[in-house]
Amino acid sequence: MRKSIVYPAIISIVIIALLIVFLPRLRQEKYGKVRGKAVDALSGDPVWKIRIVVDGKSTLKYRYPSKTYYLTGIKPGSYTLKASAPGYYDFARDLEVKRGENIVDISMEGKEVPDLKRIIVFTESQDEGVELEIRFVDSKGEGITEFPCLPLNLEGILWARIGTEKDYVKGRKIFQGPIELFWDSEAFLAKNKAVIPWEKIEVDEEVEKFGLLEVVLHTPQGDFSETVDDVPLYKE
Repeated sequence: MRKSIVYPAIISIVIIALLIVFLPRLRQEKYGKVRGKAVDALSGDPVWKIRIVVDGKSTLKYRYPSKTYYLTGIKPGSYTLKASAPGYYDFARDLEVKRGENIVDISMEGKEVPDLKRIIVFTESQDEGVELEIRFVDSKGEGITEFPCLPLNLEGILWARIGTEKDYVKGRKIFQGPIELFWDSEAFLAKNKAVIPWEKIEVDEEVEKFGLLEVVLHTPQGDFSETVDDVPLYKE
């Protein structure tokens, strides 16, 4: 008698457990999931404050950016995936959402540095040459930390500095020309950096210890110039 009661009860429990596990999955299979990478087109970095929308469902603006995104509960059908972020051109792509997983990678093209008003350039002596760090400043006078990687061009003229830090004049010209930029993903403010190699600087190390550097940064938002009057002309 006990066995006739226990066995049906066990079977019922197993059936209920299976329904709990598999019913949500069966329901989910009626819908599609859209996921993929969302990165800066030039640097491959995560995109700050990106918003991705499909069928009214959107990603949240996370405090810390991620290279991946994930959207669920989308009915199968034809949609336009849209993505937007400060400083970037809008991204749009038509897609046919199917049941299950749909992968769409997003490459965001930089448009501008938000609220860019001027630049500040810092220099430092390195083994390979004089390193430049370019920082962007907004209308409040604060350093800009969130901006896309852009196709920028940098030109500079370097003179030997004659005199003291407070009382000096331009000496002879020891470098002039384009300066190749590189992107530093780990930097907080100065992601755009450059190096003037020592072999391109005609310096007399015995008497020329510091230089005066004038640079012009060409950006999609116009040209920005800056002068640095304490450029080290010696290897550390």
